[in-house]
Amino acid sequence: MVLAAAFTLLVLQPSIIPRKTFSAPESSYRGWEEILSSPQPITIQTYSTGVMLTELSGIMNLAHERAAAIEDVVVEAPVNASIIHHQTLGYYLIDAGLDSSYIDHQYGTFRGLFVEKTLGKGSQEPNTNIASVIKRKNIPLRGVWLTHLHPDHIAGIIDLPKHLPYVAGKGERYINFRFFMRSDHLAGIEALYEIDFTGGIDLPPFGRGIDLLGDGSFWAIESSGHSKGHVMYFINGIEERVLVTGDACNDQFQFDTGIGPGSFSSDLEQAQQVLETIITFKERYPEVSLVFGHDRISIQHE
Repeated sequence: MVLAAAFTLLVLQPSIIPRKTFSAPESSYRGWEEILSSPQPITIQTYSTGVMLTELSGIMNLAHERAAAIEDVVVEAPVNASIIHHQTLGYYLIDAGLDSSYIDHQYGTFRGLFVEKTLGKGSQEPNTNIASVIKRKNIPLRGVWLTHLHPDHIAGIIDLPKHLPYVAGKGERYINFRFFMRSDHLAGIEALYEIDFTGGIDLPPFGRGIDLLGDGSFWAIESSGHSKGHVMYFINGIEERVLVTGDACNDQFQFDTGIGPGSFSSDLEQAQQVLETIITFKERYPEVSLVFGHDRISIQHE
């Protein structure tokens, strides 16, 4: 008992951050037909915050029957973050990408015994971290929504203001182990807000969704599989409807092949099911664009 307490204090303590339930407004919408027939003044722009070198098997399940001819190679995976703008409710961020430390250090702020053996190498061009984009555009950011808490999606928080609300899916794990693999990406944040989908509405072919801003413009959609509390986001704009898949679907190639996320996922079977629901959703609503977690297609250049 004493040893367990000591281990928790010395090793696990950096992973612990207070959690609070995100209080979502009550939605007046009851399904996709109502949502899509009521577009709102909201837009999205997606930016590359750098590149990670990673094994293909980490992001694609090469044990899948359709992957027999695909070789496990090291690939470059762009690390994306998106800025959304609601004309009346302001600016928000989906994921934070890589922080500015990746300009000079291939492992960013990570330190510890397991870093070089465990993590992929990252790189970033100067002034392409999302905080620099926000500063350059003079954007008054109001909050950050996270698809999940894997390092390449939260590292950029280091460069962002800490007073903002940071929101993720309920039960999403934050891995930050003293001595072994530590980065402190969430350091300075008072609490992490969690989306509880039990109060959401059914959004087939997906599970439940939450109307985050209360007007049908911006939705969180449960998508556990790649990680325990993974969240996708839907932007219901007048000019464009967009589903931000996070790592439920990494890129266009994964979507086209139908091969689910790989070994970096917490539940391969569940991750495969989520990918298949994305494909089904796109077939039902072809007018919806897809923004993938690690694809080059949707990247904005300045």
